[in-house]
Amino acid sequence: MIKRAAFFCCLLLALCACSKSTYYVDWLYESMPLPDNLQYPRSFWEENVAKTLEVRESMDWGIPEREFRHFVLPLRVNNETLDDFRTVYADTLCNRVRGMSLEEAALEINHWCHEQACYEPSDGRTSAPVATVRRGVGRCGEESVLTVAALRAAGIPARQVYTPRWAHTDDNHAWVEVWTGDGWHFMGACEPAPTLDNAWFNAPVSRAMLLHTKVYGDYDGPEDVIQRTPCYTEINVIRNYVPARNTVVTVLDGDTPVKGATIEFKIYNYAEFYTVATYTTGADGSASLHTGLGDLLVWARKGNRFGFAKADAESVTVRLEHESGERFCADVDIVPPPENPIPTNSTPEMEEANKLRLAEEDAIRNSHPHNNPDADSFLERHGEKGRKLLDMISAKDRGDVSLDVLEDALLVKSEHQYILSPRVELEPLRPFRAAVMASDISSRLHNAREVENWVRDSIKIVDGRNPQNLRTAPAAVWEARRADTTGRNIFFVALCRALGFPARIDPVTGKAQYAVREESAGEEAPVMSTLNLLTPLSSKPKYYKQYTITRLGPEKDRLMEFDENAPFTLSYELECGYYLLTSGTRLQDGSVLAHMEFFTLPEGETAGAPLVFRQQEGKCSVIGGFDANSLLDASGRGMFLLAILGSRGDEPTNHALRELETAAPALNAWGRPLVVIGNVCPKGTDTVAMLPEADEDLIASLSATGTPGFKLPVIALCDSFGRIYYISKGYNTSLANDLKQIIQ
Repeated sequence: MIKRAAFFCCLLLALCACSKSTYYVDWLYESMPLPDNLQYPRSFWEENVAKTLEVRESMDWGIPEREFRHFVLPLRVNNETLDDFRTVYADTLCNRVRGMSLEEAALEINHWCHEQACYEPSDGRTSAPVATVRRGVGRCGEESVLTVAALRAAGIPARQVYTPRWAHTDDNHAWVEVWTGDGWHFMGACEPAPTLDNAWFNAPVSRAMLLHTKVYGDYDGPEDVIQRTPCYTEINVIRNYVPARNTVVTVLDGDTPVKGATIEFKIYNYAEFYTVATYTTGADGSASLHTGLGDLLVWARKGNRFGFAKADAESVTVRLEHESGERFCADVDIVPPPENPIPTNSTPEMEEANKLRLAEEDAIRNSHPHNNPDADSFLERHGEKGRKLLDMISAKDRGDVSLDVLEDALLVKSEHQYILSPRVELEPLRPFRAAVMASDISSRLHNAREVENWVRDSIKIVDGRNPQNLRTAPAAVWEARRADTTGRNIFFVALCRALGFPARIDPVTGKAQYAVREESAGEEAPVMSTLNLLTPLSSKPKYYKQYTITRLGPEKDRLMEFDENAPFTLSYELECGYYLLTSGTRLQDGSVLAHMEFFTLPEGETAGAPLVFRQQEGKCSVIGGFDANSLLDASGRGMFLLAILGSRGDEPTNHALRELETAAPALNAWGRPLVVIGNVCPKGTDTVAMLPEADEDLIASLSATGTPGFKLPVIALCDSFGRIYYISKGYNTSLANDLKQIIQ
């Protein structure tokens, strides 16, 4: 009798566990974006949920249901490819932090992540956590995806937080927030510090205008909600970091509030006004957003009419005073928030001990093999043919592509880039061509236009279930015969290539294209127009750094994404339409003197538009001073560039080295000395002297110049009279461009 009771008790517990697991899997499906639904079977979600519940019980962190459901249970962090990271690494991570507090465990897991990967810039595709571990490197978005995945695998609530664009410099950044019982705290992903709320970006983040994250599902938390979608809730966490204001924008037509107008909040970055939040006005014609205490551009439109204004106060009015097609120009001065670094509570002793540990972790990471055995095996099998294929894909692809994808690609007998390459855009790579060749499609479709018609008739469009615009693998679209619009376009290109027809996604316009052959020449290519930019500058202005071109649509605009590494040109072939040319001069304090030109490009014609770079009145001004006698032997008389650098393991210093190397030709042509203080030196520069350390008076003077404080690396333009004309402190993605401009 006792044995029977025990049996039924165990059975009941098993049923309860099964019921709970099913409940959470069903909850994930309620908010699941279409690509995740199509690409991963239910068994994938069941295995991961089961592992998550096992960790929840064994670690017993006492995580509240809301934090568990939204910040532990979901596998998706942002736009990465999903993988088996949780089921593979959960036990390893749990064993490493067992017995620790949540705070101790969070710091320790970040050390584990640093043992696996460090920073390296790359393309816009976000690799899966396991792939990042295999490659040993990742950009900040990939490092933060890995760290969030690792924390969640150990049952600790975590989320990726990011600034969509910095306000004071041309870049963005992503990091991690972890919940430790008393609230949310930040840390640099794969960049361990001795304490929480302690990272190299404590100063830059104080100048942010918007900080946000996407939370899986319909989230009801204390943060401000930017938007709710069927799949995630986007929240604004700016007030957790810096003082903020509630910027209320009212749209008027004359003196009448406009209901149903679209309002876009925009930050100037990479020479464009980049949309960071979008709202629709209510009956009172208004909408609001909590922002940092700097300037934004707010843009409003309804139908064919639009308007914009600078948002620098709590109340802003935008009038719909322009119409699509109108030719006009406008100047806007943008000032970012002042710098006020978030304080840390770590001691010098803690920082020094942490540096020693980081060096040990670098050695651990460097001891790991970071090659892709699948790519190596493929190259060994196929020799030069395999090399040609591998050369067509990016270094990141070569680091994580699977052997079956590469073998599948070779099924098509062609060396044409837009046939042989398995990579279309940012989609997950999966074998696809063998399935197509096994069907009767190849015998029925004889050119790309027939493929286009078949895709239009056979693939059902399901829009509205992919607000994040995740990419779907063509193999999943083939099996399901469903996709969103982006997924269908990628599938069309992949199917053309599988059948031997050259096709691609245009990198500038984002449109699917195929080569028109003689046998299908009935389709006329669009008649292109020519835009010539006119500028009085003798230098060569750079796209993204100094100007951009945007095609304005009635509902949505599109930035023309020209290759920034392409040969210099001021002449562009574009489709006819209404365009915005944005240019800007970034000043030393992060402010921008922006100029906007609105114009129409007629079909098949050549038109010109002025490329205006506004300048600050007067000559380069003195912004500080110091006693230059201690540097005189190294600098000589006259102007020189001073660089005080940190260690090579410090990411802001690494970035400064890369920026100085980029600016090296201009600096060498300038002919003035570069004085470096520190133990690292940029390559390619005509360095006059390397000094071991800076004296206290110099540090004090530099600390008082520009934004308060002394944050390595420090780059300053000085002269032998001790005058400072320009200074950059800490992480500055515009450094190379700043130096080129200022020495001109």
